[in-house]
Amino acid sequence: MPLKIRWKAKEYLGIGLLLLGMCGLIQLFFIFIGQYFLGIGSYFVVIIIPIGITVAIFFATMIIFESYAQVERREKLRSQFRKSQANATILEKVLNFPISKPLLIVFVAFTSLFFITFFISFIFLDNTLSFIIAENVGAIACLIIANLVEKIYGKVQRY
Repeated sequence: MPLKIRWKAKEYLGIGLLLLGMCGLIQLFFIFIGQYFLGIGSYFVVIIIPIGITVAIFFATMIIFESYAQVERREKLRSQFRKSQANATILEKVLNFPISKPLLIVFVAFTSLFFITFFISFIFLDNTLSFIIAENVGAIACLIIANLVEKIYGKVQRY
């Protein structure tokens, strides 16, 4: 993942904090589900494991965000003097917000893989181990998806 992430710069610090907060909210949602619906009783598993997973999905959203930002910068350089587009629908306005696409990609990928992995591993293991495996598989898959988005969509130049 060769992107140069400049998150301490003025323009990216606020976006980085927004991404971190939203990734924390995603994990808070899974803590709630794990605690009350899936019957996970261990506080260590429900609190400590999602903190690490939050960092992993935050890194994945940063990579996806930077890929989209790089493509946007490249398009802006190519089409500086074109006319701007007219009216956009509400869905297009929401998706054009910088952090919505990375968060949507990560949330959909993590949620689907979490529940698929949890219910498959629940057949063979108990709740706690199934939760740990599902969280880790979801986070690793999000990192792989972020790398694929970076390679395919961002077309990052390798040095």
